[in-house]
This record gives sequence, structure tokens and C-alpha cells, in this order.
Amino acid sequence: MNVMEKKESNFAFIDSQNLNLSIRAQGWFLDYKKFRKYLEDKYSITKAFLFLGYVP
Repeated sequence: MNVMEKKESNFAFIDSQNLNLSIRAQGWFLDYKKFRKYLEDKYSITKAFLFLGYVP
């Protein structure tokens, strides 16, 4: 890689509540490890952030 070239980074920002409800509505179970690998392979995601709700 040339010093002047930058490696592109893609990030995923995931709303866990919407993801969870959507998956459950389909009657599925989400394997998060496989889902992370899918994001990496299909979309070249370098970092994935999963946002959780907070209820005090």
C-alpha cells in the first residue's frame, strides 16, 4: 500500500431493539457472530456498534 493511499473503513451502527424485534417476528434466532461476519464479508464493515436501550 502506498503511503498516500488510505484504507477505507466502513462502520455499522445497529439499533438492537429493531433488529431483535424484526428477527423474532420472522421466527428466527440471530447468531451475532455469524451476523458480524456477514457484515464484514458483504459490506467490508471494519467496526460494528450495537446500540442498546437504557432503562434506569
